[in-house]
Amino acid sequence: MRNQKPRLRSLLYLLCFIVIFALPHAAFSAAFPGRIVTLAPAITECIFALGAGDLVAGVTEHDVFPEEVKNLPSVGGYFDPSLEKILALSPDLVIGIGTFHARLLERLGSLGVDTLPLTIHRGLDDVEGALVQIGKRIGREERAKEVWKGIEAQLGSVKNDVKRAFPGGAPSLLVVVWHDPLTVAGGVNFINDILVRIGIPNAAADIRYTFPQIDPEGIIFRDPDVILVPQTERGMSLSPETLKKALGGLPIRAVEKGRIASVSADLLFHPGPRVGEAARSLLEAALQFPGAKNEKN
Repeated sequence: MRNQKPRLRSLLYLLCFIVIFALPHAAFSAAFPGRIVTLAPAITECIFALGAGDLVAGVTEHDVFPEEVKNLPSVGGYFDPSLEKILALSPDLVIGIGTFHARLLERLGSLGVDTLPLTIHRGLDDVEGALVQIGKRIGREERAKEVWKGIEAQLGSVKNDVKRAFPGGAPSLLVVVWHDPLTVAGGVNFINDILVRIGIPNAAADIRYTFPQIDPEGIIFRDPDVILVPQTERGMSLSPETLKKALGGLPIRAVEKGRIASVSADLLFHPGPRVGEAARSLLEAALQFPGAKNEKN
């Protein structure tokens, strides 16, 4: 019996090794066994992309993807989530945007709730960094890296399609966020980074802000080939008709020739794991007006 004890101990060590290191990462939702509340749709999408959607206990009222998030408890809007609603869900971790949710996250931290502030909207590097940060926090870092490799492949594929579709160069796009005040996607954000990566010019890339306000003369000066209007599934959003009315009568070629297209705001404005799909939607919008660039010449 004495000789069997060392063997039994060695067998137990071997079994522990197999359980800890040999099982796939997908089995390790236990790496973070708690409840997560997300304060931005892109963050929610990141967690689901990492295969940890079962950990999400609460989201914002603007979350629409994936479909199952529509059945999760809402903690309020993106800009004004409710502290009381968050606490009522007994979260172990609350993930938000450092710039928008700083005070709320500090307050939660003072109440003993673990928080993770992210920077996610200023560029694709931020999107990648946020995805990996979330992955590290919930024990899915390797999965996060795999997801990002897939995104890079998607962006590369769209870039090749842009080259094939527009051998003489792609038309310039202007993404209009809102009409009053007139707000556009400038040159320091993830949308601009996507456009750069796939080879489509951003007409407002020279404005070195994230989402700057400009006057109509600024659009006249930049003369975009195509104007894009993102529309959301929930909440207020701009329509092509409303923008056309706002800019009507001005010498803006894209408006005069009806080159205004709508794209999904829930896709384009969520800097998360669907940026490859967002890139594809930008190309599809440009393809609606194949001769737009040549019409100016």
